[in-house]
Amino acid sequence: MDIVYSTRIQEERFSSKDEADLYRGRFRLNQAIYTSHCEPNTVIMHPLPRDSRAEANELDSDLDSNPNLAIFRQTDNGLLVRMALFSIILDVTHLVDKYASEVRWYNPRLSS
Repeated sequence: MDIVYSTRIQEERFSSKDEADLYRGRFRLNQAIYTSHCEPNTVIMHPLPRDSRAEANELDSDLDSNPNLAIFRQTDNGLLVRMALFSIILDVTHLVDKYASEVRWYNPRLSS
């Protein structure tokens, strides 16, 4: 697989907390599971916010140093997308170039 997209157990979609609890822990992802079942370049995504408490059982914090964890890039890109949408909605796109500056994203896989 190329991408793992993880999300929380959405308790509000179940009839009770007990029913939701039946699924907790069954979809947990940590570094050991990732290493065992994913290709080395599999990207890990999550819609955020992430709950990394052990009892939440979604994305463990031991994945934070994994270069394929995309949640921090998702946050950065999400901010820029929202800014672009606001500029369109507020009809101020003509002002964007006046305040724009070059963005130099750092990608350790592309650096030599």
